[in-house]
Amino acid sequence: MASKHTERIFIKNARLSFPALVEPRETMKGKGDSKYQATFILDKDNPCVEQIKAATARIAQAEFRDRAKQVLANADKLPLKDGDRRSIDGYAGKLYVKASSIYPPDLVDANPRHRIADPKEIADKFQAGFRVNGYIDLFPYEVQGARGISASLISVQFAAYDDTFGGATKPDDNAYPDCSEQAEASSVKSESQSDGVTYADDYEAYLV
Repeated sequence: MASKHTERIFIKNARLSFPALVEPRETMKGKGDSKYQATFILDKDNPCVEQIKAATARIAQAEFRDRAKQVLANADKLPLKDGDRRSIDGYAGKLYVKASSIYPPDLVDANPRHRIADPKEIADKFQAGFRVNGYIDLFPYEVQGARGISASLISVQFAAYDDTFGGATKPDDNAYPDCSEQAEASSVKSESQSDGVTYADDYEAYLV
């Protein structure tokens, strides 16, 4: 039975990381349920950081009582984590919260009246590195003697494009000139001037 000590948090202006929003992803290398997932990367001065900390403390006190201090002392078992402990693009100097659920999250556009369900649009709007808002539920757990507080993924809102992790934001179709005629002309010229040298010939020249 789910604990009654659950608190909902609104996460604002986070960067999205490791999204699994169309299909659930395995959570523990083949063990346990596959889940929909999202990690929210936060600046340390983001106001929701203090909200998460305060809610975590309240849940621990209500659920674990005299063991609350012990639970709160184990950072690995808490939802808010230090990004400097991960050598991954975008995490340095930040905090992050990973949230997951066996149920697909509600996905909304910058205009919250528009729900996003098309997989292509989801892939376009929810890339790792983009800015998002979201709702998560913090809840306590106890599994085989291990106690902690985790985060359930409820919904994610696309907020703004940003640099993608590992690369820059892709430009749209209107960012480039139409070079069709130039490409066609160069192709004709290349065929007329060909001396029979192939890509294989060029490659072999490097094998000395």
